[in-house]
Amino acid sequence: MLDTLFGLIPSGTRGQQWLAGDLQLVNWGGYDGAHRVRFSPSATLLCGGSGSGKSTLMDAYIALMMPHTTPFNGASNGAVTGRARGEDQRNILSYGRGKIDETRTEHGTRVRVLRGDGTDTWTAVAMTWVDASGPMKKRFTAVRAWYIPATARVLDDAVKVRGVIEGDFDLTDLEDAASRRLSDAAVRATGLETMATDREFLARIHAVLGIGAAGAGTKAMNLLARIQAGQQITTVDELYKRMVLEEPDTFATADAVVEHFDELEGTRLRMVTAQRQVRALTPLREARTRIGDAAERLRLIKEIGQFRDDSSPAAMWRTSRRLDLLRAAEEELRSQAVDAESLVATHTAAAEAAEAERDSLIQVLRNSGGDRLETAERELGAARRRCEQITRTREKVEEDLIPLGAVVTDEEAFTALVAQGKSALADPEVKAGVRESYAEARTAASVARDRWNELESEKKATAERTDNIPGELHAARAALAEAAGLSVDELPFVGELVEVRTEFEPWREAFNLALGGFATTLLIDEAQLPQFRAAINQVRTRIRVPFEGVQTGQARITCDPRQLPGRLDYRDTPFTGWLQDRLDQRFGFVCVDSAEELRAHRSALTVSGQMSQGARGAHG
Repeated sequence: MLDTLFGLIPSGTRGQQWLAGDLQLVNWGGYDGAHRVRFSPSATLLCGGSGSGKSTLMDAYIALMMPHTTPFNGASNGAVTGRARGEDQRNILSYGRGKIDETRTEHGTRVRVLRGDGTDTWTAVAMTWVDASGPMKKRFTAVRAWYIPATARVLDDAVKVRGVIEGDFDLTDLEDAASRRLSDAAVRATGLETMATDREFLARIHAVLGIGAAGAGTKAMNLLARIQAGQQITTVDELYKRMVLEEPDTFATADAVVEHFDELEGTRLRMVTAQRQVRALTPLREARTRIGDAAERLRLIKEIGQFRDDSSPAAMWRTSRRLDLLRAAEEELRSQAVDAESLVATHTAAAEAAEAERDSLIQVLRNSGGDRLETAERELGAARRRCEQITRTREKVEEDLIPLGAVVTDEEAFTALVAQGKSALADPEVKAGVRESYAEARTAASVARDRWNELESEKKATAERTDNIPGELHAARAALAEAAGLSVDELPFVGELVEVRTEFEPWREAFNLALGGFATTLLIDEAQLPQFRAAINQVRTRIRVPFEGVQTGQARITCDPRQLPGRLDYRDTPFTGWLQDRLDQRFGFVCVDSAEELRAHRSALTVSGQMSQGARGAHG
């Protein structure tokens, strides 16, 4: 017992000392892709800040070496509860997909992952040990891999791979097998020796590495798992339960039941696979029958021959068949010809009888005066055509007489009109008067056309504007602005800055009359007024333009809605504050509904446009 450390060292051990050589990870937690961690032969220390991946490496080792009932590292699951590796704790699925975090939404819990979001993924862990005691430096590698479909919710939905190999193994060699969902044949093709259950896999590892005595490797690994878990122990009771007392036999029995269930599940999967194979291969019998029928049909076709070969049975059959059809058609056509000849004879006899009857009727018609009737009909048609021609000529003459103001009702009036026309053509003075009248008409037409074009231009310009400023004032302003080097927006008319509010639209005409010429006053910043006056002094405009220099940037005021300024909308410009103040001082007319109310105010205005300012007033 002393020699074997109380039986914990197998009596048949060869004294090998296995050391961890390297740990390989593929798509494990935050380790995206393939990664390799090499260990020193003497000692290796893993250190780093919180979240740097230390516990993830430890959990990879636990997932490889320990049963699925062993909880992961305490740092990974210290703040959660629930069954080990369950939905509430870190598990193979969350590590394989690289879970980042989860959030609560109105549709449930939303999990963010590095990979496998709606797609299949896979993950794998491998450890290679080196025999440090022997001169050959033997190596042994254990591999676990999982193929995780996009629809997987629990570990049983994933494809599990357990394999070992005596020597080194590179996890990237499983890429091709992963593309085939880690099927057993694809995995074995990489050189791995696969096992169907965890018990077989762990027993092989324990046997090779010399863990435990007489099959007690599981107990040794459980003790190691308790130490590595690093969970805080706060009570003596918990200390004895977790670190001193061994698990009851019922747990071992439960594990055996689980293992047996895994074996049954494997058997069921093999049966399902066999059933699928039978289902897939059954149609081959029908396909074989169809192939035989097709071959027989092809042989028969070859014996019959092709229609292109005149000496083949097929060509002879086609020729004889065509001959039979032609003979049948000939007989049918011959019968139809006999029937047609009989029908023609019948119709010919009827036509001859009809012609004889027609000749007799023509003779009777002639004897009864039929020639005179035909003559009268011809003369009537000629008269109608002559009448239509005369009517068209008369209509043309009536059109020509309209400019002359003459009316022709009989032959004498027409003759007199013709004589008058001839005398007019012979008189030189009349011709001269007509030419002058024509020239005056052309001139009047030209003036009217120019006026028309001018009005069309003004109409088009007015359609593009929303104000009532005359077009001549716009043209004059443009000339002044160009001379002063200013834009048109810097020289607004008062009428462009105000608009009657919608609810006071009936007052528009009264407001136009009240504002009068002030609406067409051009406003300019008083700071620019001297330069403006000097620049426009030599400019000639077709219309006189009043302008006024104002102080810009004044604050806007609130106008009384009972008065004219309060019933207008104002554009937001630097001139608006000054304009509101000027309108309130000079045009603060109170809007009244009747003439009787005019005397009640110092200055007032009716909707009809009558304006009152004390004893003075205006209307119309």
